[in-house]
Amino acid sequence: MTHAIWKTFGNLLKIHMNKLNILILGKGYVGNHLHNHLKNDFNVTIHSSEEMDYHNPKTLYKFLLNNGIDTVINCSGFTGRPNIDEAEMKKDLCWMLNTSSPLRVNTTCNMADVNYLHVSSGCVYDGYEKVWDEEDAPNYGLFCNRASFYSKSKHAFENLSENMDNVILRVRMPFHYESSGRNYLDKIRKYNDLINFKNSKTYIPDFCEFVKNLLSKKIGKWRGQDIYNVVNPGALTTQEVCDIMREYGFHNDNWKFVYLADLSIAAGRSNCVMDGSKSKEIYEMRFEKDVMKECFDKMLEKQAEDKRIKNEIEEKYGIKD
Repeated sequence: MTHAIWKTFGNLLKIHMNKLNILILGKGYVGNHLHNHLKNDFNVTIHSSEEMDYHNPKTLYKFLLNNGIDTVINCSGFTGRPNIDEAEMKKDLCWMLNTSSPLRVNTTCNMADVNYLHVSSGCVYDGYEKVWDEEDAPNYGLFCNRASFYSKSKHAFENLSENMDNVILRVRMPFHYESSGRNYLDKIRKYNDLINFKNSKTYIPDFCEFVKNLLSKKIGKWRGQDIYNVVNPGALTTQEVCDIMREYGFHNDNWKFVYLADLSIAAGRSNCVMDGSKSKEIYEMRFEKDVMKECFDKMLEKQAEDKRIKNEIEEKYGIKD
C-alpha cells in the first residue's frame, strides 16, 4: 500500500477507536470550548503560544511528528480588546496573528501531512443585497477601502491560502450561555448604545458539535481549500435579541438604539446574513432564536443553582448577609 492509503486506513481505525490525535492552537474563547467538547471523543491537546511557539515552523513541525498529530485546529488569532478597533492601532500584530502566522502553520501542516482546520471569521462580507454563501467573493476585505483592518487580515489568509490544503470555518458573533468578554450576549448587555442590524451568529455549542462531526466524517487527507459558513440559520436583528434578553431578565435598562455614524469607533463594522446551507453536509445548525432561548434557560438554571449553593453554605455556617 502507498503511504496515503495507509494513512487513510489508519485514520479510519483511529476514528473507530476514538483515537484521532488533535492539536488545538490557542487557549482563547473558542479554543477552550472546543477542547472541552472534543476531549471525550478524541485525543486532544491544546496549547497557547506561550506554552509552545507554534508561530515557529520548526517547533511546530517537530511537535506534529513527535506526537503523531492527525489534525491541527487553529483557534488563535487577533480580535482586539475590547473589539476590532484595536486592529487599526496594531496592524502589524493583527497581520502577523491573522495572516502570516496561520499561513506558516498551514504550510507546516501540509509538509507534515497533517490536516489543517482554520477557524476564521464571516466578517468578510457586508450588505444585504444577498445572503452570502461560500462561493461569493468577499466584498469586505482586502479590496474594500472601507473594510476594517481586521476583516482585511482575515480575507488575506483565505486569499493567500487558496492553493493550500485546508478547511476554513467562518464564524460570526459567537455566543454561549457561559459569560465571557468575547461572548456576543455579554457585549450586547454591556453596551448602552446599540445599532439595529440583522446579523448571522454562531452558537458555540453547535459550532463545537459541527467540528466534532467534521472530524468524524471528513476522512483521509484533506486536499485543496474547503470553506464552510458555520452560522445558525434564522438570523435575528439586535432588537430581536434584546427582546429575548428582556424576556429573561438579562437586559440593560440603559439600552438605546442609535445610528452607526453616532458611535465612536475607529473601524467599520460588517453587517450581513450568511448562507450556512453547505454546513448541513456535516451537521445541521439549529435556528438562532431557539438556541438563543436555550442560552438564557441555561443561565437561569445556573443562577438558581448558584443561589441554592449559597443558601446551603449560609445555613451550614450560620452566615448572614
